[in-house]
Amino acid sequence: MAAPCKKFINKSEDVVEEMVQGTLAMSRNLCRIGAAPQHVLARADFASINTTQVVLISGGGSGHEPAHAGFIGEGMLTGAVLGGMFASPSSSAVLSAIISLAGPPGCLLIVKNYTGDRLNFGIAMEKARAAGIKCEMCIVGDDCALPKDKGITGRRGIAGTLFVHKCAGATAARGAGLEEVTANARGAAEGVASMGVALSTCTLPGAVPNGRLDGDLVEIGLGIHGEPGAQQCRWRPCDELVEEALKAILDPIKGGDNKPYLSPDLGAHVALLINSLGATTPMELAIIGRHAITCLSARGLVVARSTCGALMTSIDMAGFSISLLHLTPERTTLLDAPTSAPAWPAMHNLTQSAAPVVSDGLHAHSKQPLTGPGLAACTAAMVKAGAVALIEAEAQLTAWDLVAGDGDCGITMKRGAMRMLEDMPTYPSALDGALRAMAESCKLSMGGTSGILLEIFFTAAARCVAEGKSLPLALMAGEHAIEFYGGAVVGDRTLL
Repeated sequence: MAAPCKKFINKSEDVVEEMVQGTLAMSRNLCRIGAAPQHVLARADFASINTTQVVLISGGGSGHEPAHAGFIGEGMLTGAVLGGMFASPSSSAVLSAIISLAGPPGCLLIVKNYTGDRLNFGIAMEKARAAGIKCEMCIVGDDCALPKDKGITGRRGIAGTLFVHKCAGATAARGAGLEEVTANARGAAEGVASMGVALSTCTLPGAVPNGRLDGDLVEIGLGIHGEPGAQQCRWRPCDELVEEALKAILDPIKGGDNKPYLSPDLGAHVALLINSLGATTPMELAIIGRHAITCLSARGLVVARSTCGALMTSIDMAGFSISLLHLTPERTTLLDAPTSAPAWPAMHNLTQSAAPVVSDGLHAHSKQPLTGPGLAACTAAMVKAGAVALIEAEAQLTAWDLVAGDGDCGITMKRGAMRMLEDMPTYPSALDGALRAMAESCKLSMGGTSGILLEIFFTAAARCVAEGKSLPLALMAGEHAIEFYGGAVVGDRTLL
């Protein structure tokens, strides 16, 4: 029987409560509304703004961190209602958040399109309205993995919801009324589309890993709770998977009305969000973003804003989602507006000219050329003698290194010595230039630790000769440089 997945938790039944406690312990910008088992977090200063601003509340099941509490802050959410792992929060918790946070301007609930969330936020809104609180709801269904007419609830709400949070939050922060905040939120929800791709499913705390995507299987269009996707395929290079995700968003859908989920005109501006589903690294996100921008530009779209990061995750899923928001001048202004929400990343303006590639100044940095008429006879004789000795000692050096290391010392030294003999006729006659040329020979031929240590040795020695010091002092300076940078001292069983 497979063992539960290892995670940094205590008890699986305590993870949400302990996460909430830790979040509060590490922040002074948040407060808690009520006590366990209710998990409602809010801006610590909500009482100072709810008399003049519309309050924004979102939430849903836990396991998507930093969503939703990470997006609480000025210019975004006022509060977040957290359910259990992948479970909708209760209607009583949502109602508690509304009653506690909303002031005279009212409250907007931003709800991802899942049955549990719709029902629990919905009944809470009805009760709040009955109590005289002005309250509206914006439902977000940006997932392009499901057909538009699929099922009762339709498309799921995923990472594109964050664009809605930002647009609504910026509208509320400038003092707009509930009607305008709701209109901007719903407009953003209608203009956003997302698609996910994953290499693995997610594993709930205390649960046994799901092997649905073992081996080289990839799933396109799976949900943020690990729900099966639109299709499975064998692993393909990243660029191809990015193209599949963008096709799902922008290409006409077969059947139905044959219209794409998102259909911006040629030349339209879009905002791009590359989201890690938990285990996807910043390196991978950059590779994904690189090709996404290339593809969108090839389609005639202008990627005017972009950002990436782990924003709405699925615990530990190795996957990504791409979200596109069709920009209007108003939405661009709202995205650019400041926010103090800690999890909202920098939104980069890509309409600005890219910084030029700066020419490599490495070769121009050298004050003297690395080639010349050759060494003086006595210097050449010393270099040749040393090189020949190293070549002849290859077998012995290898034997020693097989005991103390990985056995490559002999061949590495031989490569460096042979390259020096090859390059020696073109070395500068000046000693400092010759030493720098020897460093270059080591760099180009040896590699590994031995190569870089000898490059350091000859470079440091060359500097001392250029400063007017004698060759013995220069060679000592080279030895001291190896000690400093390599950390070895005389007596250590290593190269010195």
